[in-house]
Amino acid sequence: MSLATNASGNLRVCCNVIPGKGFIKKPNGDIYKIYKDDMQEAWNSEVYQTLRQQMLDGERPEMCARCFKEEDAGIKSARAGWNNTYYFVDRDLPPDWHLTNEVDISQYDREAPFDIKYVDLRLGNLCNLKCRMCNPYASNLWVKEWHLVNDALSPNEYERLSKMNWPEEEKTWENMFAIAHTVEEIYLTGGEPTVIQEQRRLLDYFIDNGTAKDIRLKYNTNLVKVPDWLVEKWSHFKRIKLNCSIDAVGELDHYIRYPSKWPTVEKNFNKLQELNNANIEIHCTVQMYNILRMPALFDWAEPFEYKVYLNILNHPDYLNIQCLPQQLKQQAEQQLEPYLHKPKVKDVIKYMWDQDWSHKLPDFYKYTHTLDQSRDEDLYSIVPEFKQYEQ
Repeated sequence: MSLATNASGNLRVCCNVIPGKGFIKKPNGDIYKIYKDDMQEAWNSEVYQTLRQQMLDGERPEMCARCFKEEDAGIKSARAGWNNTYYFVDRDLPPDWHLTNEVDISQYDREAPFDIKYVDLRLGNLCNLKCRMCNPYASNLWVKEWHLVNDALSPNEYERLSKMNWPEEEKTWENMFAIAHTVEEIYLTGGEPTVIQEQRRLLDYFIDNGTAKDIRLKYNTNLVKVPDWLVEKWSHFKRIKLNCSIDAVGELDHYIRYPSKWPTVEKNFNKLQELNNANIEIHCTVQMYNILRMPALFDWAEPFEYKVYLNILNHPDYLNIQCLPQQLKQQAEQQLEPYLHKPKVKDVIKYMWDQDWSHKLPDFYKYTHTLDQSRDEDLYSIVPEFKQYEQ
């Protein structure tokens, strides 16, 4: 039911797959690209069919390890969430019902009809931030710094990631318009979707043919820009789901999502609340940098009464909260005790304690101090608790 790309336009299973895995490949090993290839041909390629058969057989595909790791730690994963969402459609089931192995799967097969309901479309890596947990494949602003923390990009890759222009290719829109009659929801992100101009063509297509009223749009936005032209187009659509990426308040949010400015984030957050057809959520990426400051975010968000969705960072692994030393895990758990009624807080604590990755702390400090030096920042002025655990 779902078609997904990454920021390079490569077709992949979903956004939760293990990095580097989950691409939809041709028999010759090349990856299907939405701006170059026929999506109907890709839909029942060997990779898709094999994955579907593994799921039908109750196996755990390697590419899906992230979701299964969360489930093993007692957390409702993205996989389980999507299964529940679509299994509930047209079914009169209680709200606490969950998918089990008793579900009748006889209606499904390794071959699937080309009937796409949900599209995850990442229109390049154009972005206005270079968040600490990100990379040049999702933000073009990261390109110049990447060699400081990872293997240097090749000259060709440096040039490609500096300016991705594949969304300008005509085949991109041929593929999108070919499935427009079945699509119910489109997830637009990047990069930062509010600064990507190519989406105008897609939005105008639905507005001009009168079907925008039947389409739900979903955005992840860092709230640095909320242009008026985009707000006007949103007004034509059935619903707009806005996942506001806020990881902390004040200077810590600036530190994580560099170089955002907190007053600008708050101003644009307030602007979104004026929309009549929007569902707003606060999406927080739980990681090493903010796990000790979660109470401040919950307290800031409380008056708005919006859901705070906690997305546990999986990679890079040295920013995963399982890397925390035991004493800081204890501090984090104690600080979160007043918020156990909040969605997923208990899950975050359970996940944090599930494995001990504290041996990765040297990588965390090396990475962090390298970026601190490049950006003229200082971890210990923001989260001083980390200082005593550096070897």
